[in-house]
Amino acid sequence: MKIREYKDEDKEKVKKLVKEVLMEIFNSASNLKDLNNIKEEYEKFFVAEENGEIIGTLGIKNEGDARISRMYVKKEKRGKGIGKKLMEKAIRYCKKKFKRIFLTTYIQMNSKDFYEKIGFKEYKRDERIWMELIL
Repeated sequence: MKIREYKDEDKEKVKKLVKEVLMEIFNSASNLKDLNNIKEEYEKFFVAEENGEIIGTLGIKNEGDARISRMYVKKEKRGKGIGKKLMEKAIRYCKKKFKRIFLTTYIQMNSKDFYEKIGFKEYKRDERIWMELIL
């Protein structure tokens, strides 16, 4: 398994993984427009790849602070450190440019504990859980 930067030829594999995970968690996979132009929508986008298959994704948007978005790992690959490796790569990148990273997650994603282990803290809650990491 390797973590690398997104390439244009990854687009369909990325979309497939994101749809798969959203269907699993929310039974819906709408509003994927940002995945049509990943290089324009994201400052940086990483993929976890294993044997030619995209098994994880993570995007970084520049919204003054860094915003982590589209952080997903294929269901059968979770719990193997892939998400942690994606986040470590993102944090290393963000430390060079930003003072803060934030993200949103949802209760049904069961990811709050994962982000807290990395050092993120909840700072707001509405229909989402808003979390931040001060760099």
